[in-house]
Formats: sequence, C-alpha cells, structure tokens
Amino acid sequence: MSDVVPTQADLADFKAAQRLAYDAVAAVEAQLFEGITEKQAAAAIEDWLRARGVTRFFHYGFAWFGERTRFKNFARPKGGIVNQFANPKMAHFGKQFLPTDRPLRRGEAVILDVGPIVGSAAADIGYSCSLGGSENEEFHNARMALQPYRDLVLRLVLAGAGQGRIYKQLDELIHDQGYENVHSFYPGSVLAHRVGRVPGLRLPTFRYKGFSPQAIAFLSGHLLESKLRPGAHQTPIWNDEGDRPCEPGLWAVEPHIGNGTFGAKWEEMLVVTEDTAYWLDDDLPHVRYWQQHKPVTK
Repeated sequence: MSDVVPTQADLADFKAAQRLAYDAVAAVEAQLFEGITEKQAAAAIEDWLRARGVTRFFHYGFAWFGERTRFKNFARPKGGIVNQFANPKMAHFGKQFLPTDRPLRRGEAVILDVGPIVGSAAADIGYSCSLGGSENEEFHNARMALQPYRDLVLRLVLAGAGQGRIYKQLDELIHDQGYENVHSFYPGSVLAHRVGRVPGLRLPTFRYKGFSPQAIAFLSGHLLESKLRPGAHQTPIWNDEGDRPCEPGLWAVEPHIGNGTFGAKWEEMLVVTEDTAYWLDDDLPHVRYWQQHKPVTK
C-alpha cells in the first residue's frame, strides 16, 4: 500500500483528471439558476463527467448552497474517522454533507466538490462560486482571503514543518482574517488527505455517505498500514494531530473558511517528493480568480 513518488507520466494523468474535474464544476457553474437544488447541481457534475467517459468516482458530487457552505448547524466530528463513518450512532454525521433539496437563491454562495477517477488516477477538487458572480462583495472578499493559504501551505511543507503545525498556522491566519475554520467539520477534521492511483477493484457500485467503495478501500488501506507500521507511515488524513512532515505522494488540500452565513474553499492536489513540493497545476480557476482581482486588505 506504500505510495511511491509519482513519475512524470503519473503526474500527467493526475493533472488531466484534476483539470477534467474543474471543467465539470465550471460547466455546472455556468448552468446555475435560481431554484436549482443541491441535488440537481451535484447530479449535473456527475452527468457531465460521465458524458466524458468517467465511470468511477473517488467521491461523488457534492453541492452546498448559502448557509450550508458554512456547514451551519452541522455536527462536529467526534472520535476518530473510523468512528465517524462506521459507528451506527454517528449515522447522521456523514449524511449531513450530502446534497439536499435546498434551492439556490440569487447572490448566494455555492461550493461544488467532486472526485472523479480517470483510468486509475483519482482527483479531488472543490470550487467556490455564487449565483450572481461578483455581486456579493462579502463572498468575493472571502474568496480572495483564501489566496495566501496556498503559498503558506507550500512554504511550510518545503520547510519540513509538521502537518499539525501547518494546520495550526492556517488556523491562526483564518482567525486573524476574521473567519472561522470550516474544514474542522469534515470527517477527521481534515485539512487534506491522500489521493493516488485507485486500483480497478471489482467492488459493487454504491454510495456510502457520498464516497465510493474504491475510495473507502484506498483510504482504509492507508489507515491500516499506518496502524500496523506507525514508525514508517502516517495516516492518510492530515489534521491538527500529526507532528511529522508531509510524506511523499499526492495530497488533496482543502482549506475551508466561513463566517456566520456562508463559507468558501478551494481544493487541489499538492505533489510532495523526497526533496521538494509543488502544486500539481497553477492554471486553475481559483488561481485565475485571484490574478484577475485586487487583493483584499483586512
């Protein structure tokens, strides 16, 4: 189960998968209308990808509108990630993230998130937008506030900082900007998680709280190995608990911030090798958005 550093051919496959995922959410963004539901938007993401040959998903489409982009009234995770997904008493936990019949209203924040598998290369991306473009100045400011997180994460990974330290420094920046940490609501309170090649396992096609059996097998294998060989491998979940530097491989990083009424995020893949780290692709929608607008001073 140990990940090797991706080859250039591997990285080309992952980059293509990530771009396809972003193309999907951009296409759905262009189709948003007042009254569309989260379920309809999430299904539209999947339909767009299936029409272009995607048959498997690391995780299926998620769509959150308005206050749900902030995870308002969502339960915080309790216990380890296995408890959050497998414990019957926590059955409500994973379900709260699933798309609902909540309709979209003009000017509201939107988050679209999907993880397609192309060939065997899994991607996982998240994208913030709104119905009404830049009309919502407060939401625009939040999108711009996410810009320095990308540089901070990369700089600290290159410096060999432990994952827990990186998480906590992002927390400090989020607080200094006047926002709240929303990724702490995710399973495992994750800031990031491993992605990689997902074998073509002959598993049935079903959804378990938005995830595919292939994704569950991939992450479970890494979790098991981290328990059996704790000195050699760390958990595939990156949160505020680990002190070790980021291990080589691919990590889907997803800082998510919010205030009382809405949230905003980006998610993209970070490449970590034995001696360096870099973002897989610099030509992504949120990066272009930052380049096209003036930085926010707060």
